[in-house]
Amino acid sequence: MTELFKDLISHPMFTRLAELALSLFFIFLLVRFAKLLATNNIENKDLRYKTRKAFGLAGYVLALIVAIAIFSNQLSNLPVLIGLLGVGLGFALRELIQSLIGWAVVTFGNLYKPGDRIRLGGMMGDVMDIGPLTTTLMECGDWVKSDLYNGRVVYLPNNIVLREQVHNYTDSGFNYLWDEITVPVRTDSDHRLARALIQSAGELVQADTIAAARASWSSFTLHNRAEEARLDIVVTMSFDANWIEFTLRYLVDYTRRRSTKDKLYTAILEAFEQTEGKVKIAAPVMQLTELPEIRLRPAQAE
Repeated sequence: MTELFKDLISHPMFTRLAELALSLFFIFLLVRFAKLLATNNIENKDLRYKTRKAFGLAGYVLALIVAIAIFSNQLSNLPVLIGLLGVGLGFALRELIQSLIGWAVVTFGNLYKPGDRIRLGGMMGDVMDIGPLTTTLMECGDWVKSDLYNGRVVYLPNNIVLREQVHNYTDSGFNYLWDEITVPVRTDSDHRLARALIQSAGELVQADTIAAARASWSSFTLHNRAEEARLDIVVTMSFDANWIEFTLRYLVDYTRRRSTKDKLYTAILEAFEQTEGKVKIAAPVMQLTELPEIRLRPAQAE
């Protein structure tokens, strides 16, 4: 056993592997220290994220250079090794290779970046990290209504971008969405007054958003092929035998959809309450307006 151990530690390959292990450990410590410095000293979260990613990539590159330098005298057999393992590795690692290709498509195609809200693979959330193999999302929705975080972190393989559509809510340069709410009004209400109140409520709540969206849309159309779009508040009406339905269409910041709906509904209800019954909210209930006349006759004795 002693002789075997001596032969093992005296073997050139063992020495090279030991050198590689120590070098990789040193590189790992160096990268961790550099990331820690970036975390503690860079306040801007985007710059901090990019700096940490750059240190990580630099660590991989440095490890590869060190490995090549240590095993440089063994590279003469590299073409033979590639020929023997190429077919098998290509088949076994096809998912890995596709993910790396997907990462390149995302990175150089600018499909999305950290901080963007996207829908991909049936999941919607904010991009937390883009790695060589996976994209990390903080998921929104699912059992939580609207676009709020549900607390679940989702890891999506990057190869999914090669076969599915990517919906990006924020990377277009125009960080607003068109949204709608519906308001049912009773048919005996003053529909003209109802429309005016809904229009006024929408313009009041969304005044600042519309002003900011106009400036953003002007910049967006300068750099993208897009037709002119209506950015102001739009109220449309439809009705059936049950009630009149008004639809309010408006622009909203993609991060404030739920809170904006709350403000709009509150403003509309408060406006309706001040009409003294001229405008009333409809509900799917049956209203009995008149009872039929019922006459009772005494039973005749036989």
